[in-house]
Amino acid sequence: MKKPDQRAFEADVEDADFQIGVVKGMWDLADTALLPDRLVWPQVVLWVAAAERPNSPDRFYLLLNLENYRSAAPTSAFLNAHKKEPLAPGQWPKGKSGSRVAKVFRTDWKNCVALYHPYDRVATSDHRQWLTEQPHLIWDSKHTIVDYLNEIHGLLNSGDYTGA
Repeated sequence: MKKPDQRAFEADVEDADFQIGVVKGMWDLADTALLPDRLVWPQVVLWVAAAERPNSPDRFYLLLNLENYRSAAPTSAFLNAHKKEPLAPGQWPKGKSGSRVAKVFRTDWKNCVALYHPYDRVATSDHRQWLTEQPHLIWDSKHTIVDYLNEIHGLLNSGDYTGA
């Protein structure tokens, strides 16, 4: 029997907002052949399209932990889906110095176990000040996976994204 958080996520993936992103080539669930062995809920792998940059992939894979999805923020890190292991820090997306892209995808924090973003539960747990400094980016139960993916897609397709 599926848990309520898994049912909520699956409903959001079937929803028009998620499917519009799929049709536009912005994101999708990873192909089952690329999933790590023994992947079980609350872990999910999604990919997000990235702007074309020299020597960089056209998409990045995220391994998400969606425990208590919707009521609790997701947490994620990049995955080398072809090797089925965490993406090496040197292969994470990069951004112009001082940019939001560089800050969110930083590799000098927490050994690359999470994105440095207020939507991410690991980052927010270490930065309670974000609740007042960036309240519009704090996850709450009204957010869906589409909000998370829109944020990541926006960063990977901004002028500040410089490639991997």
